[in-house]
Amino acid sequence: MNPVELLKEAQIFFLDGKYKESIEVFTKAIEAGADPYITHLSRGVAHLKLKEIDEAINDFTEAINANNQSARAYYFRGNVHMMKNEFEKAVSDFSKAMELQSGHVMARFSRGVAYARMNKVDEASADIKAVMPEMELNMQGFVDTHGIVRTELFKVMEQISGGRPLISLKLSEKEINTLEKWLKEE
Repeated sequence: MNPVELLKEAQIFFLDGKYKESIEVFTKAIEAGADPYITHLSRGVAHLKLKEIDEAINDFTEAINANNQSARAYYFRGNVHMMKNEFEKAVSDFSKAMELQSGHVMARFSRGVAYARMNKVDEASADIKAVMPEMELNMQGFVDTHGIVRTELFKVMEQISGGRPLISLKLSEKEINTLEKWLKEE
């Protein structure tokens, strides 16, 4: 098969939720000379779906090497860094995604969550408050983060509401209630 056909086949497997099969075919597509950016980015997302963290980071890094102007690749790699509790690296990748694509709401929200996990209250507050109005209009963006941002946000909310030392994100009661509502939505 030629690279384009392999890429299409891999994407079909991915859309059908057959992530292992899609990874195998994305690998064949790479070996056959398919576009390294789109193939590594797509295979990275498949690895992410399977929680294969190191493989996902490697693929997102390869996608960045192939196209260092890709906000998507930086955004996805930032999410994987959050999964690994590498919050400084996550902030760096989210910031780069925002630099490449102004108005990247999910990158800014995710960066705010990463800052909160680092107890950088002012930075977290600024990012989260800045995007909450747009987030309310596009909840699908929040749901589409593969649970990563949601998981980290749960941890932030635990910090706010008890258990661990209280951090104040300087959010209003309404904003905190909105975040709690988002966490309950599927």
